[in-house]
Amino acid sequence: MKQRIILTPGDVVKELRVKHEWTQAILSDITGISVPNISNIEHNRSRLGDDRAILLAAAFGVSPEVVLFPNGYEREDLKPKLQRIRKKIKQLKVG
Repeated sequence: MKQRIILTPGDVVKELRVKHEWTQAILSDITGISVPNISNIEHNRSRLGDDRAILLAAAFGVSPEVVLFPNGYEREDLKPKLQRIRKKIKQLKVG
C-alpha cells in the first residue's frame, strides 16, 4: 500500500512562501500577519484560523481551501462515513 504524506496547513504556508521566494518578513508585510505568527503557523504551534487562511491564500493566489484543507476533502479514513452520508442524502432526494 502506498503511504500517503499528510500535510498540515503550516506545511502548505511554508511551501507556498518558499515557492514565491518570500521571507516571513515579506509575507508579513503583504498580509499584515506578524512574523512571529507566521513562524508559529509554519511550525504548527499556532492554529490557522479562517481569517488568516483567507489573507494568506489571497497573498499566494490560491483559494483558502488549499491552505485550510491541504489533504483534500476525500481523506481515505473518512471514505466509509462519506459514502454513508451520500447514500442517506440520495435516499432523501428520491423519497
